[in-house]
Amino acid sequence: MDKQNAAVTWWVDNKMFDEVDRIRQKIQPPDPDSWEKQMQVVRVFDELIYNTDRNRGNLVITKDWQIWMIDHSRAFRTHKTLLDPKSLAQCDRKLLLRIRELDREILRQRLEKYLTSAELDGILARRDKIIKFFDDQIAEKGEAAVLFDLASVRK
Repeated sequence: MDKQNAAVTWWVDNKMFDEVDRIRQKIQPPDPDSWEKQMQVVRVFDELIYNTDRNRGNLVITKDWQIWMIDHSRAFRTHKTLLDPKSLAQCDRKLLLRIRELDREILRQRLEKYLTSAELDGILARRDKIIKFFDDQIAEKGEAAVLFDLASVRK
C-alpha cells in the first residue's frame, strides 16, 4: 500500500487562548497543580510521538482550563531515542498504563494507514524508553512522587 501525506482536522470548542497569548497577557492558571500535570501529559505524549514542533502556539487552552495539543505535523519520526528526556518528571497513571499496553499489533491495526513500519518501530522503541524511565523513577522516588491521577485534579 502506498503511503501518502494526510491531515486530520479537529475543531477545539470554547477556546480561550493559546499558550502564547496566556503568557503575553500574564494570566496564571487558576489551579497550578492541574496545569502542571496537564503539561506533564503533553511532555510524555510528545516524547512518545517524537513531536519536534511543540511550541506555545499549538497548545490551545479552553475556558475550563483544559490544554489541547494541536499540530502534530512534525511528529511520528523514526528515531528510537527520546527527544528530551530531561523534560519528563511525572506521568498520569492511566497514560503510563496505556503506553504499557501499546504493542505492534495495536499500532498496526490503528495506524498502518498513516504510518510506515519504521515509524511504528520508532514509537515502540520510545515506548520502551518512556516505560523504563518511569519505572526507574518509581524505584528511586516512589510511586506517589512520580505518578498522578489527572482525572482527580480536574474539576
